[in-house]
Amino acid sequence: AQSKSMPAASFMVSQMHRRGALEPMARKLFLVLACGLLLSLNVAVLGDGAASVMDKDGDGKVSMEEFVEHAAEQQQEEACAADGTCAHKEEPEAGTATLRETPQSAEEAEAELAMAQAQLLAAKKELEEAVKNGVAVEMSSANAAAVLDGSSNIFIKFSTSWCGHCVRMAPDWKSLAKDIHKDYKGCLVVSVDCEKEAQLCQAFSVQGYPTIMLLKTTKTPEGEIAYEPVKYEQAREKGAMLGFLRDKGAAKAKNWIMATVKQLLGSVFNIQVQMPK
Repeated sequence: AQSKSMPAASFMVSQMHRRGALEPMARKLFLVLACGLLLSLNVAVLGDGAASVMDKDGDGKVSMEEFVEHAAEQQQEEACAADGTCAHKEEPEAGTATLRETPQSAEEAEAELAMAQAQLLAAKKELEEAVKNGVAVEMSSANAAAVLDGSSNIFIKFSTSWCGHCVRMAPDWKSLAKDIHKDYKGCLVVSVDCEKEAQLCQAFSVQGYPTIMLLKTTKTPEGEIAYEPVKYEQAREKGAMLGFLRDKGAAKAKNWIMATVKQLLGSVFNIQVQMPK
């Protein structure tokens, strides 16, 4: 099997619309992801799995500060690899003062915030178009904040083109996305290409392919929006996945009777039934 067990993670999303934590460029947005990160993030790693690389202090949780620090380190490493500027990096001597970056002005922060909000709106329009067309939403670092905004449950698949299991389940995943987005409400079917979005997959601690999980919306004791992850370990076919989502209360039929009939006919006789508008 190409899928290994993955440690559960709780992704908490708190609304940060009025904070200046939004970044304007896609590269700076790449880790503003795992739970609507343009809106803020807090990742708690639970269970007996491996801790996240973003957990700097080893307390089992990834705070917003640790998340931003990890993003900055990733960007710096990429810059070093590209131009070799860090090849001979030297640590400053004790007592030596270091230069700090010039603080960002209020005007610059406001301009970046406006740009990031515009990018978020554009990403939301693309998401709405995918749902309207009955196709899986392709999540990337650029649109993760729009996808993971806490408004819907997320049934997400992490895969690669060279994974045989991923290729074989592709038709069922495509059919599932069509049914969920056309006939149900409260759930998004989301795909992540880990060849293109390696850092996004790393943030979710993906260890094998395909990795499929349900991110079910909930709230923290403090009242913040959160996602409760539930690993999917059943058959990789549409009927089983649809039944899982319905059993978990993650997807609610727009027309319960017709949805049930459609599911039964589709699974037993492979008959396609058109849901009434």
